Amino acid sequence: MGSVQKEWLVYFYNARTVRYAKWTWWWKPKPGFSHCGALHYDTNVKHWIHVEFNHAGIETTILSPIAAEELFAKLYDFKILICPKKNDWHLMRIKELSCVSFVMRLIGFYKWWIITPYQLYCALLKAGYKPFWEKRENHGKKNS
Repeated sequence: MGSVQKEWLVYFYNARTVRYAKWTWWWKPKPGFSHCGALHYDTNVKHWIHVEFNHAGIETTILSPIAAEELFAKLYDFKILICPKKNDWHLMRIKELSCVSFVMRLIGFYKWWIITPYQLYCALLKAGYKPFWEKRENHGKKNS
């Protein structure tokens, strides 16, 4: 089965919930890096698609233009990376299923040692992935 997916916008934000905090008492996330998810703009239907893995399972939402605008406004203060999909084939991936492992599988990026959103963010930057907001803020500006 093939994929026509070209790139995802992977976002990182703070989503600690009191409901499940007792199960993750040992985990002290970096500020703003307790959860990650992904967005993709589908040019066929001209809508943003939002995908995330949480305690309820995998959620996929097709966002209306207004809902997409509200989500981007909410995410403006958080980190977003542009992540082209690649094929990173491995024979066996023994790993928990979390938002981090879900996003890594989604974009075809795999490092066995990554378990937190902050580790994923740092590894993606080190691998050359570019910040989304930086690209948009520099768009249209003349170089002096």
